[in-house]
Amino acid sequence: MPEQPPARREGQILVGIFCVLLLGHFWLVTRSWSSGFLAGHEFRQTQTGLITHFIDRQNDFSLLYEAPIVGKPWVSVLLEVPIYQWSVVGLSRLLDLPHHVAARAISLGCFYLTLPAAFLLLGRMGLVSRTRRLFVVGLILPCPLYIFYSRAFLIDAMALMGSAWWLYAFVRMMERRRWTWFLFATFAGTLAALVKSAVYAVWLIPGAAYGAWLLWSDLRTRQWGRSADTVFWGLAGVLVPLGTLRWWITVTDPIKEAHASAWIFTSKNLVQGNWGFSDLAAGLAPKTWGILSNRWAEGIMAPWLLLTLLVAGLVALPRVRWPALGLAGVFFVSQFLFPWAYAYQDYYFYSCALFLCAAFGWMFLGALDSRLPRWVCWPLLIVPVAANLHTYFRSYYPQQVAPTDGGFSYTLAIRDYLPQDTVIIISGADWSAIIPYYAQRKALMIRAGLENDAAYLDRAFGELMDEDVAALVLVGAQRGNKAIAARAAAAFNLEREPTAIHPLAEIYCSLRYRDRFKESLRKVNNYGDIINPPLPPVTPGPQKPQAVLAAYAMSDYPKISPAPLRAYFEQGLGYVWPEPEKEKAIFAHPACDLWIKPPRGATHIEWDAGLVEEAYTREGAKTDGVELTITAIMGGAEREIFRRELDPANQPGDRGKLKLVIPHEPVPGEILRFSARPRQGSAFDWLYWARIEVK
Repeated sequence: MPEQPPARREGQILVGIFCVLLLGHFWLVTRSWSSGFLAGHEFRQTQTGLITHFIDRQNDFSLLYEAPIVGKPWVSVLLEVPIYQWSVVGLSRLLDLPHHVAARAISLGCFYLTLPAAFLLLGRMGLVSRTRRLFVVGLILPCPLYIFYSRAFLIDAMALMGSAWWLYAFVRMMERRRWTWFLFATFAGTLAALVKSAVYAVWLIPGAAYGAWLLWSDLRTRQWGRSADTVFWGLAGVLVPLGTLRWWITVTDPIKEAHASAWIFTSKNLVQGNWGFSDLAAGLAPKTWGILSNRWAEGIMAPWLLLTLLVAGLVALPRVRWPALGLAGVFFVSQFLFPWAYAYQDYYFYSCALFLCAAFGWMFLGALDSRLPRWVCWPLLIVPVAANLHTYFRSYYPQQVAPTDGGFSYTLAIRDYLPQDTVIIISGADWSAIIPYYAQRKALMIRAGLENDAAYLDRAFGELMDEDVAALVLVGAQRGNKAIAARAAAAFNLEREPTAIHPLAEIYCSLRYRDRFKESLRKVNNYGDIINPPLPPVTPGPQKPQAVLAAYAMSDYPKISPAPLRAYFEQGLGYVWPEPEKEKAIFAHPACDLWIKPPRGATHIEWDAGLVEEAYTREGAKTDGVELTITAIMGGAEREIFRRELDPANQPGDRGKLKLVIPHEPVPGEILRFSARPRQGSAFDWLYWARIEVK
């Protein structure tokens, strides 16, 4: 379109419109700025937030970062290089901001830094007038997606910024064939590809189209040398970004594949299963586009109005048809290539909706240059802007200003009243990070469909044996799942009945933390909506030794080898995680006994034991020590082969974890009994057995 030079007054009006839209955008995007509620696809925002929380808490800025959502190994859900998360932590530390506020500042800053790239790209498309370019950029601002998600705890704004600047640098590189533009394109493209490749993929579409157009122009005029040069520079512009992305996939896919449930996040599963890439049937299905149109209604405007404006402009304004069609085409082709990603996640449109907005802006300029009188053209501008704002206030604004800081009363209870370094297990929420984020805990999220998979649960629970599991949380349809509650109780010494009940969840606490947790809830009136049942009546410990079931020997008696035949714990079986290693150990408060059948050919016994530090360092009454013995039993005869008193309050050598080595060659048929007894009184005799090995 040969652009008409705007009259001075018209230019002032266009600049004024831009300024009003920019100020309006900033005012709307900063409403409820400090609220802790991560409104808008909360499951994805909280995942980014949880990763950020543990990067900061553990001061871990490595590429192989922890994403503690689906259990151990915690380094598992490696989707993006955490450049965005590092930026949030850096800004949070610099300005002493909460993570969610720092994240909003980073996202909004990245969005605003995208606009100059869009401004410059419009110039390369032939829109010479700066005031007109500013106006077209301004029409991006009232789009609901760019108000609501430009404040989100999401990586998309940073990826959008990198992608837009990559496209501008790529165009300039292809025009000038200069290495400085190559370096610029390489830096911006690599940033975009590593932060979120799905966003970068959208911007590759216009980049590829531009490169193909240049190549066709060269071939049509038979400029063979220039054709080869065009191919070289075109490939060079994406070589490093795509090569680096390929390297990242090569590093992370094996880690995800080896995980009990994180294998669903491999690149192949995401691209084909989650995004629907190259699924032509899905991309062409009317049902898919029906769902996609629902997303337009949520994040842009009513579908009928969107299509009406677009078709009317293309038909009535032939002078702007091709640039408008090209811009709108990127919007539609993106959805065709990744149908499922866009169909069920409105925030994915953040990567491509600005192309549609720019198409509307270009068509409006075409109307100004047409024979239509000005008094008809200017009111036309009100239609898309009003439609955008109507959609925003209907779809997003109520979420944005909701009077909540996010989470639920039960996530606050877990955050505030269970030890900070503990782990929670969650069933019924798939892999959504909402509960662990607001509870600020590492989690094993049992993915949907795996709740009754015994092999998976055995593996996932087994990998948590060296962690302090504080609670099981059952939500949604999983509430009342007694099978999984019993399995978790047996593995981690949790309650078998709910410790606390919320309208949406049941919490089964570790027996070690149950009493304190319930008492803390009572002090805050149970947050008003948590049912806090009274403690069950105190029951005495077993009166006689209990047989140890082979199925539970490994989980109930960690680091005991061979597995015990029988056990007696006067105060019930429990566990502690003593300092400094914090490894799971059996809480062996006297009196207690374990019966073990030694293996043939054994020559010695290794017994690691000690008393919890607080037992002998606390103010006031302390432990007066314990007595450890090993008795060899043959038939009805018993023979004591080892005795050791521990008195850490008075004997410094008895403090900490002791590694006892006892030479002993058992005779065939012999049984060994490992015992702990109080020296005088049993108060504060907080003994633990970290390891017993007969070998």
